[in-house]
Amino acid sequence: MTITLAGRTVQVGPRSAVRTLRGEVRAMSWSLRLWLLALMGLMAVGAVGALLAIPAGDEVFGTTPTVEWGLLIAAYVLFVVTTSGLCLVSSLGTVFGIEAFAPVARRAVVMAALCLMAGFGIIALDLHWPLRLLFGVVLSPSPLSPMWWMGTVYGIYLVFLIIELVGMFGGWHRIARLGGSLALVTAIVAPSTLGAVFGVLVVRPAWHGPFMPAYLLATAVLSGAAMLALLYALVARFSLRGHGPASERALTAIGRLLAAAVGAGIFLTAWQMIVGLYGGEPGSSEAAQAQLTGPLALQWWVVRVIIGLLIPFVLLVVPRLRTRAGIGIAGALVLVGLVADRSGFVMAGQIAPATSASGVVSDPWAVYTPSLVEVSIVVGAAALVAFLYTLAERYLDLTEPVAEHPAGSVAGSEVAPARAPADARGVA
Repeated sequence: MTITLAGRTVQVGPRSAVRTLRGEVRAMSWSLRLWLLALMGLMAVGAVGALLAIPAGDEVFGTTPTVEWGLLIAAYVLFVVTTSGLCLVSSLGTVFGIEAFAPVARRAVVMAALCLMAGFGIIALDLHWPLRLLFGVVLSPSPLSPMWWMGTVYGIYLVFLIIELVGMFGGWHRIARLGGSLALVTAIVAPSTLGAVFGVLVVRPAWHGPFMPAYLLATAVLSGAAMLALLYALVARFSLRGHGPASERALTAIGRLLAAAVGAGIFLTAWQMIVGLYGGEPGSSEAAQAQLTGPLALQWWVVRVIIGLLIPFVLLVVPRLRTRAGIGIAGALVLVGLVADRSGFVMAGQIAPATSASGVVSDPWAVYTPSLVEVSIVVGAAALVAFLYTLAERYLDLTEPVAEHPAGSVAGSEVAPARAPADARGVA
């Protein structure tokens, strides 16, 4: 029996599957084999952490009655907000018709779906039993709860992403456009509902207020643009399938969008600290001080501000640094900074309890150290996303049929001319 997969005929059966797998492994370069093997090792570590977490519950986590939301919540926020950002950026081409962003659609939607599924897996493990998602969201709805709306909206969002993917790869352009339009709407609503989960917590002054939904929506664009900047820099570096003038214009456009998003991030971060310090609200001031001079200062200043904002901003606004490599490095650094940002965001709201309802500590700051189980789950989830995306890049056509312009027809392009594209199957 044979089936057609990704445009190729594949024999179905145990022996045929083994022969096909051996042939695919032999066709890979050694660097690609090592990359996939390393990811599989990290995925195995994450699987062990997940198996340890399910029966034991929070006994294997580093959380406490004061710090109830730990690394898994921070990772969940990072993954799902990045998902929204990827959709928002890709919609510039698919929904609004901006030609420079047209080539990013398939790669953005595939990565968005993978990040969203990873986020669902992480939050399911944080609930200590994955089926609780089904029981809590579907069988026991609570429309008055922002957390219920968050889960529901992100679930609907995943459905729209799948519809868009089916339309893209099936050649049904109207379905793809409909799915993209619906995904765009939910990509705006979803991080807003996630921000509401934090914003309605009165006993956590650092989170409380209407600022949180807007903050997460703004940083979604930052994370989405950073992810695409890194991906398209790798597309150019390894001359992956679809690399050419259109992808060069996309990388230039992504770099400009990322520069604007980083500038907005610097502005929002500065005002967030100013309001926290001088707003006069107990708990909010302590949270700001924890990041500026307290136990979160190192990750805030070094990782979030310098590595995640200032260095990328310089790389993106200085013309001679705004190259393919410069844009890719800027995207990678922004993502590193966002890891620290999400961790600091979750911790800052809990590290200085304001009332007995939000916890009591003997020292000025609550203490939280992620356990090895938490770290392994997050590392495994990130490795799974990278592994599946690598396979998608290798076996699926992630390019868009974009009309090419004559060389030099795009004024102001900052990216150097591309190398001749090579077959993605030979990626090193």
